[in-house]
Amino acid sequence: MRELLSRSTKEPAPLAERIEALEHATTLLEGVAPSGAIEESRDLLDRIDTRRALSAEHTVIGLFGATGSGKSSLVNALVGAEITQATVRRPTTSSPVAAVLGERGSDALLDWLEVEERHHLEGTDTALAEAARRPPRGRRARREATQGGPGTPGIVLLDLPDLDSVESAHRTVAERMTGLVDVIVWVTDPQKYADAVIHQEFVRPFAGHDAVTVLVLNQIDRIREDERDPVLDSLAALARADGLDRAPVLATSASTGAGVEELREHLVQIARSREAIASRHRADVRGAAESLQEAADPTGMAEQPAPADVDALVEDLATAARIEPVARAVGASYRFRSAGRVGWPPLRWARRFRPDPLSRLGIGQGRDAEGLQRTSLPEPDAAARARASGGVRRFADTASEGGSDPWRAAVRDAARCEEDQLPDALDQAVAGAELRATTISWWWPVLDVLQWLALLTWVVGLGWLALNALLAFLGIPPPPMPMVQELWIPIPLPTVLVVLGIAAGLLIGLAGGVIAALVGGWHRRRARRVLTARVRAVADDHVVTPVSEELALARDAARDLALAHG
Repeated sequence: MRELLSRSTKEPAPLAERIEALEHATTLLEGVAPSGAIEESRDLLDRIDTRRALSAEHTVIGLFGATGSGKSSLVNALVGAEITQATVRRPTTSSPVAAVLGERGSDALLDWLEVEERHHLEGTDTALAEAARRPPRGRRARREATQGGPGTPGIVLLDLPDLDSVESAHRTVAERMTGLVDVIVWVTDPQKYADAVIHQEFVRPFAGHDAVTVLVLNQIDRIREDERDPVLDSLAALARADGLDRAPVLATSASTGAGVEELREHLVQIARSREAIASRHRADVRGAAESLQEAADPTGMAEQPAPADVDALVEDLATAARIEPVARAVGASYRFRSAGRVGWPPLRWARRFRPDPLSRLGIGQGRDAEGLQRTSLPEPDAAARARASGGVRRFADTASEGGSDPWRAAVRDAARCEEDQLPDALDQAVAGAELRATTISWWWPVLDVLQWLALLTWVVGLGWLALNALLAFLGIPPPPMPMVQELWIPIPLPTVLVVLGIAAGLLIGLAGGVIAALVGGWHRRRARRVLTARVRAVADDHVVTPVSEELALARDAARDLALAHG
């Protein structure tokens, strides 16, 4: 994301795109950045939208300053007529006063500015009107005037209440106007030009507005000539410290007229270029983007969760879902069913009294009143729940590592937004898994037939012996008993059949148990894979996807803030 920010700032973007990007970024940051920063950005966008709908032919120039700086006297000197009352004893400007060049389209603009006292200078012989009618001086000024369009530039020159007025209503008006005018003229005097409160509360917030800011040291006549340059250099240094790297610093005296002509020409030249509105908006959008980034910096965030982090989350949730006991039950279930098919037949009936291990856990056994499959697994203990909760928290913290605190909190909230649903989701994932093998293993019928042959063998031998015993009991001579002579002692054939049948049955049962254990182990591992995949799906739906979406929002916000920055 930092590379994106670096690339995006190489070439300035069009103002319309920057405004749109700021609007989009503000929407994305809603709920992440503090509400105050969001409201400030929305207010700025509303102001820009309204200002762009009003007269683009007029440049609004506001003179701001502290009590006693001589703003009103300077406005009168710039205009060349007394349009606003100025006194030495106390400030008299309680509401904005406007000197207007270019009447057409100015009324709606002044209504928006809430300026009632208006002095139209069109057609007058005032100094400001004369300066606006004169051809621009210098090649650069003529080129800018040509680009701005023919005719006299429209100017709205405002004399505003003091920023440090004892009347709170006056300060409110002045502070509101700092966000509405196109050009800001900071007027100060030799006594207050270094006032820390003025610089910190009013000048510094407009860092980066160099193109639409002018600093004026008024009442220069009160300073000895040999001290004027050092004072101007000091004011320029303060301006640079405030972030106004290229804003001009001019010296004037409303009483003697020194520097007034230079300031008037400079303001007229700004108005001729008709770039002040766009420059102000570019600076405002850049400042708002910087404020939003400072409030909730989206750079530094990963683009998506790392696979290793997802695997760690799945492992934690798998523990909470008890997939290992279920996987063991799957293997035990296969061995249980195998024993019922290939075990020693005389003992198979005993298995009827033992439930299938999977059935004991309730895997796939019915649904509850809400139609959800449930297992009979015991509730996860405190350790398992803690591991699941801790796994979600660790996943969120790892995925948001490198981001700012608001974004890390947003990612954490996204990861835990569905945490209450995880236990049911995990239980359903286990209950809905296809774990029981539905087919009969090929070796079951083979060993089953062998078991029955072994059973038949020892039953025949036992029956033969029983028949001979019965005949002897009845006094009937039994037929000759065949003997097996290959052994170290002759043994009757029926006895051999009984021994062989029983031994073969037991051996076949033992072999079946070994095979069932091996195949059951395979089914256990398969069940673990199936259950892990289903747990991963639950993790994706309830944790990973919300976190990924939040990271995508951060990526989009970083891109939009970079574009809005220019």
